Amino acid sequence: LKTNVSAGDNFGKKFSSCPQHGPTLLLKRVRKTNSQNQNRIFWTCKMRQCQFFAWADSHLPSCSCGKKSIMRVSKTECSGGQWFVCCNNGNDKAGRSKGCGLFSWAKTEQLAPLGNSITPLL
Repeated sequence: LKTNVSAGDNFGKKFSSCPQHGPTLLLKRVRKTNSQNQNRIFWTCKMRQCQFFAWADSHLPSCSCGKKSIMRVSKTECSGGQWFVCCNNGNDKAGRSKGCGLFSWAKTEQLAPLGNSITPLL
């Protein structure tokens, strides 16, 4: 059974349970470096054979460059631990932005659908 929930189905919704296994969901981040979805966050079931999947960031704005924005956590001394929303196109090797420059501190309503599950993504 493959359960794939579309972005329209989970807009701003915090999933608390897998439709097949109950409260077994994990919040994860795409780590594939060659993926157009790199750094996006998603819900998945922790049961080994379950294929439940739903984007957890569908409520975030899209960049003006056409990609889905991503959530990151600040690691600087003055704002460390604060979440922000930014362009997913990243920076080049010299540190210059390759994207549209989208940046905003994450709002409570953007963090709320993720609940306490966001902590391990630090």
